[in-house]
Amino acid sequence: MKKLLLLCSCVCALGLASCATTRGVTSPAKSARTKQIRGNEGQLFGDYLEASYAAKIGDVQASAEEHAKVFALQPDNIELGQKAMVAAHIAGRADMARSLAKKVLVLHESDIFANALLGAYPLSAGKYKKAVTMLSGAEGATGMSAFNQLMLGWAQVGVGQNDQAMKTFGAIRGAKFFKLMGQLQQAKLEQQTGLYSAAQQDYEAVAKTDLAPVETILSQARGAMMAGKKDKALSILNDYASRNKALPYGPVQAMIRTIKKGQKTDWNLTPEQQASRALTEMAFRFYGPQRQFKMAEIYLRLARELDPQNDKAKLFLGAVLERTDRDEAAMKAYKEIAESSAFSISARLSESDILFSQKKYEQGIAVLKSIKNENTDRILNRSLGRAYLITEDYGKALPYYEALIASMSKTELEADPSPRYLRGICLERLGRWPEAVKDFEFVLANRPDDADALNYLGYTWVDKGVNLPKAFKMIEKAVALQPESGAIIDSLGWAHYKLGHLTKARDYLEDAVERSPTSATIVDHLGDVYWKLGRQKEARYQWQRALGLDPTPKEKSEMTAKLKSGLDAVKTGS
Repeated sequence: MKKLLLLCSCVCALGLASCATTRGVTSPAKSARTKQIRGNEGQLFGDYLEASYAAKIGDVQASAEEHAKVFALQPDNIELGQKAMVAAHIAGRADMARSLAKKVLVLHESDIFANALLGAYPLSAGKYKKAVTMLSGAEGATGMSAFNQLMLGWAQVGVGQNDQAMKTFGAIRGAKFFKLMGQLQQAKLEQQTGLYSAAQQDYEAVAKTDLAPVETILSQARGAMMAGKKDKALSILNDYASRNKALPYGPVQAMIRTIKKGQKTDWNLTPEQQASRALTEMAFRFYGPQRQFKMAEIYLRLARELDPQNDKAKLFLGAVLERTDRDEAAMKAYKEIAESSAFSISARLSESDILFSQKKYEQGIAVLKSIKNENTDRILNRSLGRAYLITEDYGKALPYYEALIASMSKTELEADPSPRYLRGICLERLGRWPEAVKDFEFVLANRPDDADALNYLGYTWVDKGVNLPKAFKMIEKAVALQPESGAIIDSLGWAHYKLGHLTKARDYLEDAVERSPTSATIVDHLGDVYWKLGRQKEARYQWQRALGLDPTPKEKSEMTAKLKSGLDAVKTGS
């Protein structure tokens, strides 16, 4: 509201004479002028509201159009110009964004982001001299200045001003993160110009901070390949993969395979590619953790403009778009990543996650099955097992978990027993309870404080009416570990119900329903307790409500029977 009031006051200020009341008869000319100004004011007000609303609901195209209209009505308003420029950039309207940036520069020649947009364009086309001119002298907040300096430094490299570029990277100020990113660029440039000792020192300084570990390692390996040191490059990559248990896919493994196969590759990146990678790391790793997603998106889009082949920028952009509930835009970003890319598998996994969140299960599974890459059996078995588990197709999920567990050593499973927990769920749902118990007990032997395993095993024992004292203690421990979990509190309430402690059961189940009001199982349990307490009307209300909360077929059948004939119609209350 504050910004809107400021906007309206600006409109009124522009037509101050027409806003003032006068005595006597108004001339026809003056009346027409007043009507026109008031009409413009109304249009401005309406367009501003539409622009703000479009931005709020994530309609970036409408936001760009409406912000541009508002700025056109008030072309001297720098704040409106900046908003219109950024809105066009976020919408992917590059030409429109640059056109607006030029208008902003007329109002403020050193505007930091306008210069960034207009500097990135020639930089992306290899027109380094023009890029240097645009990126020099821009003024703005420290963080935004750092992004401009990263681009400026690499543009200076493009025109052969390596010494000046070193100074530009070294002059980056602000958060420690920014300065270290500048130091990483210095290391890359030193390596590129044969200053290997200096480069190694800078790389080691950056590596200690875990700032951009993968980018740092890839840069070092790339430099070794440029120097013709294949064995050193492989040593750098394999050492990192071993120390960090790197995934069997992704850029590190892709570079290892490329080197081993002797594939012809230009290891020397262009200035625009280097600038794009620098912006990608800083945008995602600095703004992402702070949940400043708009800023992250702005510079990730700029990184993608600098280098349209930068798949890491596309992947990170997709993640940011997901965080801001723009799943379709995220899917578009992921789909831009080709199957041959080192980031392809990450993109396909992200696509499937979105499809599963939209309950498009068959499409999500199809995406997972489309992944074709060497050394990915584990990740695919884990992902497809999870996919079928979500769809409650336990028979199809089980073979994937069986294969995943078979591929893991005893030591690996002890460190990560989650595959056995998930296999245990499949076995329990398929009626193979003794085998399931062994899996749950294995998990608890290695992770005694695993609340999910404690709850699952304890609840199932309670539901079966066996090992009640032990099950009760397990569930109590799970509640202590996760006191905010409605599902686990439900288990404790159900345990009290099975033991005949109806008042305590009611208290816990009411708490569980409050925490998880859309769980059909929990609401159904509360109905059962109410019936036992003689509160039949309230029991029927809860069963009716649970019936509309997507219960399982078995639960639905039981709820229908209870609504018709009461709790005695099923064995649930025994």
